Amino acid sequence: MTTPDAEIQSVSANVTNPARQPLNQILYGPPGTGKTYATVDVALEILAPEFLNVHRDNRAMLKKRFDDLVRDKSVRFVTFHQSFSYEDFVEGLRAVSDDDDDSDGTLKYKVEPGVFKRICEDARTEGVEPGTGIRSNPRIWKISIKGTGPSKTLTYCLTHGEARIGWGETGDLTTSLKDNQYYNKLSASDHGTLRYFSTEMVPGDILLCIHSSETINAIGVVKGPYRFDPHPPNEVVADYNHVRPVEWLYRDLNLSILPLNDGKQFVQKTVYAMKRLSWGDLITYLTSSGALPIKEGLEPKKSKPHVLVIDEINRGNVSRIFGELITLIEPSKREGAPEALIVELPYSKKPFSVPDNIYLVGTMNTADRSLAGLDIALRRRFVFREMLPQPSLLDGIVVDGLDIAELLRVMNQRIEALLDRNHCLGHAYFLPLRNNAQLAHLEAIFRRQILPLLQEYFFDDWQRIQWVLNDQRKKTEYCFVYQSKQEMQTLFGDNVDLPASDLPWVLNEEAFDQIEAYIGIIDHNMSVATLSVVREANHPPFTIRQLPSGTIQVLRDGTPLVPALPELRRIADQLGVPHTFPHRTVPNTRELGRKVIDAIKGTSTVP
Repeated sequence: MTTPDAEIQSVSANVTNPARQPLNQILYGPPGTGKTYATVDVALEILAPEFLNVHRDNRAMLKKRFDDLVRDKSVRFVTFHQSFSYEDFVEGLRAVSDDDDDSDGTLKYKVEPGVFKRICEDARTEGVEPGTGIRSNPRIWKISIKGTGPSKTLTYCLTHGEARIGWGETGDLTTSLKDNQYYNKLSASDHGTLRYFSTEMVPGDILLCIHSSETINAIGVVKGPYRFDPHPPNEVVADYNHVRPVEWLYRDLNLSILPLNDGKQFVQKTVYAMKRLSWGDLITYLTSSGALPIKEGLEPKKSKPHVLVIDEINRGNVSRIFGELITLIEPSKREGAPEALIVELPYSKKPFSVPDNIYLVGTMNTADRSLAGLDIALRRRFVFREMLPQPSLLDGIVVDGLDIAELLRVMNQRIEALLDRNHCLGHAYFLPLRNNAQLAHLEAIFRRQILPLLQEYFFDDWQRIQWVLNDQRKKTEYCFVYQSKQEMQTLFGDNVDLPASDLPWVLNEEAFDQIEAYIGIIDHNMSVATLSVVREANHPPFTIRQLPSGTIQVLRDGTPLVPALPELRRIADQLGVPHTFPHRTVPNTRELGRKVIDAIKGTSTVP
């Protein structure tokens, strides 16, 4: 069922201190209790706690800040469903047409990262970028400087912050090479190398300088544009005129490229893009191998948190979607933990681990599935926060004298007795009545949402639906559903006496637009006439009323205020009435309203 989450009252008051936010948590409860809505507050508690504290009562500001974090990719949002898979979440194969200049353009299968792997790579690379100018999602380039093994040219480049390649007789590659005879004699592969080095490589990209056909010697970041050096230093081969400034971050690694490159060696081409490799993959590999940067100041900086919201987490096949990640997301198995684990992913064959700055926030509808039926491995690794219906958020909403908060309380008490607390009705269904407390709007809510949901809960067991709506005790004209014996007599005659259980159920369309039908849900003996005011007190320009149900109304110049609590607090402050209670952190409208009426009556002649 779809619920109007966008209109749910903020529950940020229930969010804990960010320093104590669990890495993995699930908000669970019946439909309409604000689970998806609350993920905004939870994400801000993790990513922007100061902003949340300042603007806690301004939902528009909180949502705007949340949207900014989504655009910044600090927050990602995904919804699980029956078809969602490991390939969508972690990584999978995707068919692509390879249109590279050196390719024949045939269809190939590329390993594509899923939403979880992408956010892990972003969280990891942001944490290790050491202020050296590494750009977002840099391209990774292989380069061999004077072949493999040690050489004076390589030593000079690594010492002086450069990368150089040969074919210097071409001259400056930024000039026109159309009539350059030397250049035109080179192979297409050499043309590609020169183009990659001079044009396609950009500042912020990563260079892998090789030691052999299987091992990496050094890793650096490109710091500036290409230049042509007409007079190379004496330590450098004479035709190594093509230069890129590079800050070498790691040296003397002697690390195998095979785990990162599908088990394949480097090819002989001097410069080319490593398409199978990402910066996140490389960082994970360096971390797992214990490689250290070559100078102080390049150590990983403190990573900022990233939040992945998984809506409807219980609707997917969790075991299939998470795979080996069900172990890696455990706090003790995250990067940097004493028991940290690194696994080899099945498609890319690359090492992978989960950073300790990834927060998983799931939502779970208990009407779809109870906690008892949830994968036990998932249950053990997540902290669960129950979110129950809050009828108090509806206090002050009255439709033609009907107390909506009391209506929800009574219906949920019956549902809990007939089913369980996991199938109660959330307050969100009725919150639109705040801005439109009309019978026609209540009718639409019952027709389109409440009754279909009850049919789903009770599998079309209309007798139990009747009990929830109290129809078995109402007058027939006020029943939403009833059994019709008269129609059976018309069909079969008086001599046929059908068992009561076989009588057909009738949906009374006329009941939906009668306020008595809704009043009768609370108490079949109540009527519009009995919905009088029990107590009333004036505090100009406000009138505070207590209805028979206990509901407190605050009216300004005769118009009910919804919600009533904020103005009731201000009135209480003016009268010196405390509005905090030792047994409750958030004041209850009914309790505070009674105290305000008592205070006014103690100093007023208003009856």
